[in-house]
Amino acid sequence: MKEIEYIQVGDYQLPNLKVEEMHLNRFGRTKLDYLKKYDYGLYFKLISKNELNDYLLKVQKEADDLYDRLVEEYKTKWNVTEELKQNDQMKWVQMMNNIKKSIEEIVFRELIK
Repeated sequence: MKEIEYIQVGDYQLPNLKVEEMHLNRFGRTKLDYLKKYDYGLYFKLISKNELNDYLLKVQKEADDLYDRLVEEYKTKWNVTEELKQNDQMKWVQMMNNIKKSIEEIVFRELIK
């Protein structure tokens, strides 16, 4: 295990915690923002154990998988097909936008918050 470095701040020594930079998609960034604002205890615990990146990548993968699976389910359920796309493109775009927004709300509610 890597040893933690400390910095002197007044009379106290505080851990000098650094997080490696990584590329997150919208779900990963939103989860990170949520942790910083509303669940700082878990955020600090993950940083201090150097597990924040792994945690965010896991949540991001779960969110992406759920999003992709639900898009296909909703397309089938609402009968949004390639045939509809060719025949009535505006209706197809409208329905796909509705599906995507609905699924984003589900994913955020289930995995992010």
